[in-house]
Amino acid sequence: MHSDPGLNAGLRLFSGRTIDVPSLFIGGKSDWATYVSPGALDLMRTIATTRLRDIKLIDGAGPWIQQEQPARLAELLLAFAKQVGSR
Repeated sequence: MHSDPGLNAGLRLFSGRTIDVPSLFIGGKSDWATYVSPGALDLMRTIATTRLRDIKLIDGAGPWIQQEQPARLAELLLAFAKQVGSR
């Protein structure tokens, strides 16, 4: 937790809540943050989200996927939007 009580109160507001809308996780395969906490992606899939459609890790990208692989990111986002919009 952060040392600012005001920020902690804001965080507590969402503690234990889940993401309940169709969602997609997109990250760079070379982004170390994706691997820092082993099992975090599985927890996201099973606990944090109720409607996670997929997890996509983009080759040749690190933490700045929108700058490193913009075409691939756009392709994934458009496909996701189309999939969600058709249901």
